[in-house]
Amino acid sequence: MCNRFPRLATGLLAFAVVALLSGKAWAVYYPLGPSNDDWGLKYSVAVEDAESGMVTVTFTLESDGRLKPVHSISMQVRDKQNSSSATVKGRLELKPTADGKRVGRMKIRKDEADRAVLQVLTQTFDGRFQAAPARYYDIPLAKHLEKSASPGVASSQSSPTAKGKK
Repeated sequence: MCNRFPRLATGLLAFAVVALLSGKAWAVYYPLGPSNDDWGLKYSVAVEDAESGMVTVTFTLESDGRLKPVHSISMQVRDKQNSSSATVKGRLELKPTADGKRVGRMKIRKDEADRAVLQVLTQTFDGRFQAAPARYYDIPLAKHLEKSASPGVASSQSSPTAKGKK
């Protein structure tokens, strides 16, 4: 009598273990819905022309609001055909300034600016820690763009819509 598994059974068992363990490693985030006060966040967004078909997005976080503390802020670009899928461009490294604000910058292609979204990720909501799912709040970059001589790009620092509600 042979107590060894056949190769096929061993391979299937290994595949099942890897599949089950990798499911635990995938992050699950839940969206926060729209809010009249942007969940108390105080922020500003500026989009400026950069070299050769690129734009620089500058995100300034003045206050974490009801999402305090903010875990991270990432830049995503939604697909043209399917608005639910996106390409992550990267995470904005927020650096503190002398006046207590935090500023992060990232360059993206000019043709992606109208589909870009800043995603604010937190595990705390209204002062309560969310144990299992992290929460995110999307800030569409398109609402901070103004029409200008450069198609699809403008600086929104002076615009009243560029700042979060205070």
